[in-house]
Amino acid sequence: MLALRRAKIVATIGPATRDPENLKKAIEAGMNVARLNFSHGTHAEHLAVIGHIRRISLELKAPVTILQDLQGPKVRVGLFEKGSIELKEQQIVTVTIEDILGREGLIPSDFKELCKACQPGTQILLDDGLIELKVLRVGEKSLEAEVIYGGILKNRKGMNLPGVNLPVDAMTPKDKEDLEFGLKNQVDYIALSFVRHGKDIRQLREMIERAGSPAKIIAKIEMLEALDNLEEIVRLSDVVMVARGDLAVEVGQSRLPSSQKRIISLCNQLGKPVITATQMLDSMVENPRPTRAEITDIANAVLDGTDALMLSAESASGKYPFKAIRTMHEIILEVEKTEDNYYKISLDNELLSTPAAIAASSALTALKLNATAIVCLTTTGKTAQLISCYRPKAQIIAITTDIEVLNRLEITWGLQTLHLSPYNSLKDIIYQVEKLLIENGLSKTGDRIILTLGQPIADGGKTNSSHVHVLGGEEFKKAKPDGLPLRYKPLIPTH
Repeated sequence: MLALRRAKIVATIGPATRDPENLKKAIEAGMNVARLNFSHGTHAEHLAVIGHIRRISLELKAPVTILQDLQGPKVRVGLFEKGSIELKEQQIVTVTIEDILGREGLIPSDFKELCKACQPGTQILLDDGLIELKVLRVGEKSLEAEVIYGGILKNRKGMNLPGVNLPVDAMTPKDKEDLEFGLKNQVDYIALSFVRHGKDIRQLREMIERAGSPAKIIAKIEMLEALDNLEEIVRLSDVVMVARGDLAVEVGQSRLPSSQKRIISLCNQLGKPVITATQMLDSMVENPRPTRAEITDIANAVLDGTDALMLSAESASGKYPFKAIRTMHEIILEVEKTEDNYYKISLDNELLSTPAAIAASSALTALKLNATAIVCLTTTGKTAQLISCYRPKAQIIAITTDIEVLNRLEITWGLQTLHLSPYNSLKDIIYQVEKLLIENGLSKTGDRIILTLGQPIADGGKTNSSHVHVLGGEEFKKAKPDGLPLRYKPLIPTH
């Protein structure tokens, strides 16, 4: 069943997946988080997807996190008269900031500060680094550059200036409009592109709080400056994304693996969920099977401690979106059979908050008692996320009366969620927990579980206690597959 997998799958929604029947197939294949890429699509298209996901999620009893990915100040080339031009090695070309159509030898750029940012010798990389230019001379509104590596340059391809501190804000006017739309329509997470400093996160946090939204922040690490300020950025964010596309162009391809490992390690150390993204199964855009290198890439990301793995074009526009999601599920599941993945309990941090101490002790108690599950009664999901940091082998199950909280938790490693009816006492909670665990096939009568909760129960306070319980529930039995929530059902083959 899908619930056996601990690391989560983020799938980008696009033409291949945005119709209702295809969104349902994506969730059934194993998608936990739906990424809406605001570099593409209209607000009307994104609104339709949000509505479909929320409805299908309720029908399948499978919470889904909705992630809004802001475009950010992405520097791009403009449009060409024929849609593209060919660049040849040693050719001298002009790059202009004027609003004109490009042609052979003339490349328009939408980055109005380009000439101020460049000087002779500056490296300009186009189309994710496939084409390289070297600046020769800089004018007021244009510059001349030599083509070092050529190729076909198409409309609106990306432009990177590695090592250059660009005089731009993390959020453009378009991003602010998109953010207002996302918060209004209750997205769960906002991914901020091209983060460089902690102040970028603070600025976004203030906007979200002013809007009165519970949305969380994902910092995308894809700039050299972000690596210089990494610890501050990680501490201020809710989740971090290793955005390997632009990051590889910025740091150089040979430094990408060590940068990825450093980011994942720091996030694990600071207890922040981390997503590894870009070209995880890139060959499956066109082919029904991944390469051996891609299989190993996914496995290594899981072994390094990533919480979630992301599909981009594979699920947005590829030929085999559902097969790509299921393939990723199967690879992760196999890697997670390694015992070394579990119980990362460190006693180094002497000072913990009460919920963090309860989270650590519940993971340790589950290990010592061989408990089958840690059940976390939660109102915000914070304690459940803290428990996840300790990587228990026992199933972590977050239960709450709030569907929106369940949706937000779907991004977190190892968390499965169940919806609880309103309750008045510990006896009431335990009755519902026994019923839910046994009917959904997560535990059986006689199993030990650890229950974390806030007491007094009537006050709905922060988590301050853990409770060891041996399941009774002899009156309950496992539900038939048709009656189970999607992720607790036997797997259906994908096509």
